[in-house]
Amino acid sequence: MGVQSSVVVPILYSGQNHDKSRSGQFSTSSNQLWGLLVSHHSEPRETSPLELQILQLVVDQMTIAIGQADMLAKTRKQAMLEATINKVASLLHEQPTIQLQAALEATVEDFQGSGGRLYIQSHPEKTPEVFYCGEQPTMPSWETKSIMEEHPLWQKWLREGFKCNSGRRSLDSCRGNIWAITDLYRESELRIFTPAFQATAIRGLLVFPIQYRHNNLGCLTIFRNEIDTETIWAGRFEPSLKQMMPRQSFEVWREFKQGQAQPWTADEISLGQALGKHFSMAIQQYMLYREVQELNSTLEKQVQQRTIELKRSLDNEQAKTEQLEKTLDELKRTQSQLIQTEKMSGLGQLVAGVAHEINNPINFIFGNLSYVNEYSDSLLKLILLYHQYYPERHPEIESYETEIELDFLQEDLPKILASMQIGSQRIRQLVLSLRNFSRLEQADRKSVDIHEGIDSTLLILQHRLKPRPHHPTIEIVKNYGDIPPVECYAGLLNQVFMNMLSNAIDAMESHIKEHPEDNFSPQIMISTALIPDIDNGKNCLQISIADNGPGIPSNIQSHIFDPFFTTKPVGLGTGLGLSISYQIVVEKHQGKINCCSEPGQGTEFRITIPAYNIPTTESK
Repeated sequence: MGVQSSVVVPILYSGQNHDKSRSGQFSTSSNQLWGLLVSHHSEPRETSPLELQILQLVVDQMTIAIGQADMLAKTRKQAMLEATINKVASLLHEQPTIQLQAALEATVEDFQGSGGRLYIQSHPEKTPEVFYCGEQPTMPSWETKSIMEEHPLWQKWLREGFKCNSGRRSLDSCRGNIWAITDLYRESELRIFTPAFQATAIRGLLVFPIQYRHNNLGCLTIFRNEIDTETIWAGRFEPSLKQMMPRQSFEVWREFKQGQAQPWTADEISLGQALGKHFSMAIQQYMLYREVQELNSTLEKQVQQRTIELKRSLDNEQAKTEQLEKTLDELKRTQSQLIQTEKMSGLGQLVAGVAHEINNPINFIFGNLSYVNEYSDSLLKLILLYHQYYPERHPEIESYETEIELDFLQEDLPKILASMQIGSQRIRQLVLSLRNFSRLEQADRKSVDIHEGIDSTLLILQHRLKPRPHHPTIEIVKNYGDIPPVECYAGLLNQVFMNMLSNAIDAMESHIKEHPEDNFSPQIMISTALIPDIDNGKNCLQISIADNGPGIPSNIQSHIFDPFFTTKPVGLGTGLGLSISYQIVVEKHQGKINCCSEPGQGTEFRITIPAYNIPTTESK
């Protein structure tokens, strides 16, 4: 190459070795050969001491520059290392929730990996969690476990540790609990997993088992793809020791290699150890948080289930309470109705008995009045004959005639007998009305004259219809249709008529009492008619009882048939009259009862009951 002389000055770098020795002490400073400063000359030349001194000064400056550059590089590396750790730690510890996915992505990016995954173990009965990032292996179909970390062999390594290169540990392969695998295809222990990586460019693995207080929590795995290398250098180097001149020229040489594995550096492994600690703490917190969430969820479900059960129980109890209240109301209503019915039945029996007892003597009296009238006429005629044929009477007889006012007796006695006949006739009619009204004990339907029942009720209420002080006469207007006898429960219908008419009289009397200044003429209109039933075309009997009283307010019309509902003062009404009437008409007779009323326009009750025994016009 034409070199006749050379000057070589060694470049010694005095660096601080901060690694600990096996004894635990830091090593001291030592001068190390960093390089050579070489000056070649094409002619023979002797270098002077001054030139050597100048070259040494240059080398000293280069040594200082190298030291500063080395220190700057180490500082930058340390800063990058701390920044990486701080970034991942911030995602794991400083966020409102633990950002495991973001922390995994940041870790893969800092390691310049092609992918990564975070595996978190779980209880045997639960599914483990796996977070993915980048390129991933795929377990073959013949494997029972679709998750690589769930394989029994991998689980064994997590428990006992991974032995690289058949048990030999080195910095390039494993350090501590970290699995630093440069080329997975050269690790015999991993041959069972190589099919999962064949479809990918993944070549290296860096696995950090995650432990917390000797408990295996999972592992963090970083993938590194294979690379293609190109080596460029000057001269051709012959490594043979026999060659005295190994570098034969300075021409540029290139070497291409494909599919090369990248080794994991000590700095990367140290960074992985630091990040592994943060992941361990974060995952422990994450698992505790998840357990708390599961407990809260379970507790919430239990509370919800218990709440549902309590609500269901409460609903059942409320339903039972409502049913009991309904039953109690029904019992009260039934009891009151039974009492009322018993009262009416007892009253009917009493009235029937009294009417029967009165009927016998009144019939005797009424039947004998004709004979008394006949006998009195005969006696009066006899007296006239005595006066005619014996005008001269004894003074004592004339005195007695004067004393008894014989002339007045002859004139007044027929009138007295006639009035007695009229009174007896009215008593007989009243007794017949009482007997007709008191048919409550008749449990079967019978064909009766409806008009007779209405008239009997009016006769019983006659004392309330007559004029009294401050109460004018209540006029009764009858509009009876041509109604043949109708099959019904006569006594019960008479009770309905009594309730309707009594309520009408009460309403008008109350209006007269509250408004005495009004020139009010109370009136009750009663009408009957046969009407066809729209549903089946059969005949129905319609009875209308209307009054010109104050009417019923619209807000209480829907309650007038409710049991115990009354607008009368306490002690003047039980609230059962219309309720019992409704049951008699609707339940006993399968009929209808309607109320039509407007305030100030009076009230009308329409009673409609089937008249099945009366044929229709078409059937006739």
